[in-house]
Amino acid sequence: MICSHVNSVLRSSRLARRVFLGVWISLTAGAGPGPLSPEDERATLRLIDPELRIELIASEPDIASPVAVAWDEAGRLFVVEMTDYPAGPKSGKVRMLVDRDGDGRYETASTFADGLNFPNGVLPWNGGVLVTAAPDIVFLKDTNGDGVADERRVVLTGFVEGNQQLRVNGLTWGADNWVYAANGRSDGVVRRPGDPDAKAVPLNRHDFRFRPDTGEIQVVSGFSQFGLPRDDWGRRFPSWNTIPIRHAVIEERVLSRNKYLAESASVASILDPADGGRVFPISPAQTTFNRESTAYFNATCGPTIYRGDVLGDAYKGDAFVCESLTNLVQRRVLEQRGPTFLARRAEADREFLASTDPCFRPVNLTTGPDGALYVVDFYREMVEHPQFVPEALRKSVDFRRWNNRGRLWRISKKDAKLAVGPPLGKAPTAVLVASLEHINAWQRDTAQRLLVERHDTAAIPALAALANAGATPLGRAHALWTLDGLGSLDDAVLARALSDPNAGVREAAAKLADGRPGLADALVKAADAPEIRVRFQAAIALGDLADDRAAGALAKIAARDADDEWARLAVLSGLGEKADRFLQALLDDDPEWLAATSPGQARLLAAAASIVGARNRPDELRKLAARLSPDPNAASVAGRIALLDGLSDGLSRAGRPLHALLKEGPAEAFKGISALLDRAAKVVSAADAPPADRAQALALLARCRPEACAEAVPGLLAPGQPDAVQSASARAVAEVGSPELAGRILERWGALPTRVRREVLSALTTSAPLADRLVTAIEDEEVAMTELAPADRDALRLTPDAALRARIEKLLAKSAPADRGAVVLKFQPSLELKGDAQRGGELFAKNCQTCHQRQGKGNRVGPDLSGVAGRPPAALLKDILDPNADVSPDFSTFLVVTKRGQTFSGLLAEETASSLKLRAAEGIEQSVLRSEIEALRPSGRTLMPEGLEETLGPQGLADLIAFLKQP
Repeated sequence: MICSHVNSVLRSSRLARRVFLGVWISLTAGAGPGPLSPEDERATLRLIDPELRIELIASEPDIASPVAVAWDEAGRLFVVEMTDYPAGPKSGKVRMLVDRDGDGRYETASTFADGLNFPNGVLPWNGGVLVTAAPDIVFLKDTNGDGVADERRVVLTGFVEGNQQLRVNGLTWGADNWVYAANGRSDGVVRRPGDPDAKAVPLNRHDFRFRPDTGEIQVVSGFSQFGLPRDDWGRRFPSWNTIPIRHAVIEERVLSRNKYLAESASVASILDPADGGRVFPISPAQTTFNRESTAYFNATCGPTIYRGDVLGDAYKGDAFVCESLTNLVQRRVLEQRGPTFLARRAEADREFLASTDPCFRPVNLTTGPDGALYVVDFYREMVEHPQFVPEALRKSVDFRRWNNRGRLWRISKKDAKLAVGPPLGKAPTAVLVASLEHINAWQRDTAQRLLVERHDTAAIPALAALANAGATPLGRAHALWTLDGLGSLDDAVLARALSDPNAGVREAAAKLADGRPGLADALVKAADAPEIRVRFQAAIALGDLADDRAAGALAKIAARDADDEWARLAVLSGLGEKADRFLQALLDDDPEWLAATSPGQARLLAAAASIVGARNRPDELRKLAARLSPDPNAASVAGRIALLDGLSDGLSRAGRPLHALLKEGPAEAFKGISALLDRAAKVVSAADAPPADRAQALALLARCRPEACAEAVPGLLAPGQPDAVQSASARAVAEVGSPELAGRILERWGALPTRVRREVLSALTTSAPLADRLVTAIEDEEVAMTELAPADRDALRLTPDAALRARIEKLLAKSAPADRGAVVLKFQPSLELKGDAQRGGELFAKNCQTCHQRQGKGNRVGPDLSGVAGRPPAALLKDILDPNADVSPDFSTFLVVTKRGQTFSGLLAEETASSLKLRAAEGIEQSVLRSEIEALRPSGRTLMPEGLEETLGPQGLADLIAFLKQP
């Protein structure tokens, strides 16, 4: 399935009329080839590996419009049919298929349940199946053996019935015995039927997990669109339509446990930047209406991690993703990168599976009971939703054409002997325990689920024995997870697992050890593990451990892994009550950190010291201050500056600025700080110092010596200074908050680089005094109104000063025309001009690269523009001139007003229960604790400014479009 922005570019220009007519003819003439038979479609399928084969296992009339499949413990295949896609009437079904003779073809098919509302996900549970069908997740069960679900009850309700492509889906059995599901991007406020509103759980851009028997629900890290696969070790991999794979690295509850930590990153972007998500279809080009290019991922859906054995060892653990719009399945190799991965293309310029048939619509993938890879083929003429088709065309298009077709395909090695084995549904306990070591993940997962569902306490001795001495690492891990699901995982078994020879088992054990004080010895030992993945999970568990040794163990992990962002975050998340002891242990063992530091070490020191400052405990402050006296003979004091910068930030958040502390406290306790600030001033002015060190020293001066900082900032904003120093100087303008400094900068406005001007403008909107000086400069025509990004304009509107707000509204009323559609029409002649792509590249670098990336260059704040070459010039013109016509929620800016009177704006990059992160132009991020937020408002606008036509002119627009049209 796909999610896109509405393409409303087909307007009244001559070019638009020609495009409209061509599209209408192509969709309504009915002269194209009809649907292929399953046998003929099979001939169009191309596997890149000649050792593999693809076989049909089911097709119409037995199934129609399939979108998800799952096998239960009896070997029955449940197929979810979304025949009602895209707009109803409600007619979704669950079909039940049975292979009675074991030949791999499902010759018996029946309707298990019908009348479902756009169903799109299925998972066996408790003798029946769970099905996602917003607004509900329903449980269906045949209790009388007639093959039809006579029990139908709602397990959870409250999911938003948004676009039919964007609803709750992706049911997955987790290694931890919870059921996980993808949000779908429509959100919801979810509860068990009959529960009061107070028990409802808002999803708020998160995936979730739940227990079907109790209705308990929890949000989890990630925000997936269609599908939520996991690997053998329980790691989850969310995806979006244009981002085929990400990795949920750390759970948000872990971040939220530290109320002083303003950090919300939890999901890693793991797609290899070397290819940017290119796809290589072999089918004919198709008419599409969404804005994304079909040369890149456009309609990603139904990803899976291959967890079987019959493709061959080379495929184990690889990620496979469907691209339904361009009729292919892509393979990605997951290479370990610290606690996360890099998803690298397996084939350079071809795809694992592709078809020449434009109606081959792979929408879901899974590993079957026999270890083969299964492909769910929706087989439709169109898969785009009417929402993304121009309104004038919608009534002319039969969006449900061929909805009575659908196919399921199986991929295996040519010489593989496929065998499912006896059904597990009636297997005795001993067989289920033995199945936890099966080579095929479906067998392992199903055996674990059945043991937990049955509350099979008779299995506990055998499970403990398997956990201790099983023949396979995954068998030992499944034994641990099953014991945990039965509530019978004791510390002795888990302690032995923490010493397992296999790193995967130790990683799983460390995750299960969280919240178990009896495992303190083993967790402290795990801090020295040779694998970063184990140390990462140990850091999370140590953060919850009320043991005097925990801070020292965390310091050991930090000393080794500070430059890994995820390991650093795991350590920091556990320092809410340990930051002081952590820093003492770290600096006792590694005093050299007080001098030169790596970027990761500096960030860790600053963040830990910020926690100490926010806690505002006098004894902790004095101990940290004692570390800050600089060695006059040391070549660098970067570590001490990082500590003081963090400390001042934390104290400011606690309402006790550093300068106030210096006045209050004993002079002896804080005497080293003044000398360190003197050194910081020298670092700022040292052209040969590392830019990162200069930037951090400047941030420190802005808080502690604002007058000295104000003297330095204008020169540091000038051309020729490193980007990091210029950006820090712009942020310092907001921190100092001086209208006089703002005036000095605005007097030299024309000499500042464009990128710097944008950052300074954002800084000048953060407080009323600075905004007043900016508005005066606009009124005096020192600054053009068109230079303000939409987010800056929205931030100005939030000023609490009524008189200033009136001046702002007056300026805004006179600026860009209200009717941007009229501007688009006015500049249609630019489409007839010959564009200069080289000059267009220069314009892109100057005006667009602060927020957009193209072919790996620029900042990925807004949409990546690598794939827009396939869009019509008229569409690109509208995108440039009317950027707020159709704003995707993913790229809508938010405005934050803090209790200290600061105003921030940007895209909502991450959020947890305790903090959120905004991302602005240049990729600059601002994390804010929710406890510090006075107001949070969506603007409904993008970061992209309106009025670019005044800067570019007709020829500049033609040049920019020529550049964007380059492949």
